[in-house]
Amino acid sequence: MPALLRFGLLLLLAFSASANAQLPDADWEFEQPYRDQMLYLHALVNYSHDLQWQFDWQRRQLADNSLRVNTGSVTSDNLLTDIDLNLNEALNDKWRFQGSFRRDGLRQRPSRKEQLLLGFERSVFKSSAVYVTVNPEFDKEFIDVAAGYTLYRDDRQQYVRVGVLLEDMNYATKNDLGGKSEQDTVALQWAVRLGLPNDWFLYSEGEVGDGFERVFPDAIASPEVSRHEQRVNKAQLRMSRSGEEGTVWSAWVDWQTFDDARQFRQPGFDYDYNNTQLDFAIEHARVFHDRHRLRLLLHYVELKAESRGFNEHDYDRKDVLGGAFYEFLWPNSGATFAYAFGQPDIAYRAPDPTDNYKLDDYRDKIVVGWRYKFSDNAQIDLSVSHEVSVQGFGGGAVRFQMFF
Repeated sequence: MPALLRFGLLLLLAFSASANAQLPDADWEFEQPYRDQMLYLHALVNYSHDLQWQFDWQRRQLADNSLRVNTGSVTSDNLLTDIDLNLNEALNDKWRFQGSFRRDGLRQRPSRKEQLLLGFERSVFKSSAVYVTVNPEFDKEFIDVAAGYTLYRDDRQQYVRVGVLLEDMNYATKNDLGGKSEQDTVALQWAVRLGLPNDWFLYSEGEVGDGFERVFPDAIASPEVSRHEQRVNKAQLRMSRSGEEGTVWSAWVDWQTFDDARQFRQPGFDYDYNNTQLDFAIEHARVFHDRHRLRLLLHYVELKAESRGFNEHDYDRKDVLGGAFYEFLWPNSGATFAYAFGQPDIAYRAPDPTDNYKLDDYRDKIVVGWRYKFSDNAQIDLSVSHEVSVQGFGGGAVRFQMFF
């Protein structure tokens, strides 16, 4: 087994997820991203993967082993870190080892999720395969199983993958809180990349389900929570085209919804919280005279959130975000100079009028970065930024992408 593959497996097994239900407090985690106006600007513009990197990732994610890491400062105390790891290792002419690890560290969303799946794929017929993967979680109640079918074309660079994810399969029999499942978590997963006329490609991925519903009748085993329901759904649809001489276009819509409701034994803490985010974006990159590259990025983001019960409130946010990135190119590297901006429109409403607020301050950043291309299979991008409108350090970031 190649050394890099062994490293990938060790990295996968180093991460694990745990569940911890406790009474909410004034620093309720769902509201942490609300007041920081820079979060979208950090994650969606300044710290975004380059469009060509995105195109290559989608093209090769089921054909090769691949790793990408995106990490950067979002506040003085917080570092966002996204990790994506895919393992697609041929074992013989029929079988492949298949693995994936996803960590979503974008803090403008109310949930940060890690998902590890390891298993096997077996080819059937001429250009298709079935797969089964499992999350080998230490706590058996959180073991997940995913299974599905994939159609391939173009050396696995075009694909239609559809599967079912069964989360926390053993929860009802293995949890130590006396929890009983009234509805198990079953979700539809998909990943699609198909060629269209004129060198355009359709890409879509998502995970949609009904979520779980659990009750905890034993007050000794579960002294705080008596009921918990949660549903997390996401989907993305993207159109992209990579042309000659570094010209790339992409337009996409990203949808995420998060619902969480808990009933507590102690009065006054029950809540029903939901949060829905829509992101519409367009991006374009092109090279001029072999040495100059321009990348333009524009987002419109809309978020609606509300809580009923504990910490009752309504939150509405609309953002227009953008960035212009100029890169001076050498054969294997490039220096980047960029301007990124965000214009939020935020309204928070609560039963107590003294808690209400509106925010609409324009925020912007200047960015300096450097990119190095180790090979056609590995690149790194380093950057630092300065907040112009508030006169402060805007954070540093590292992005790395590798195929092996």
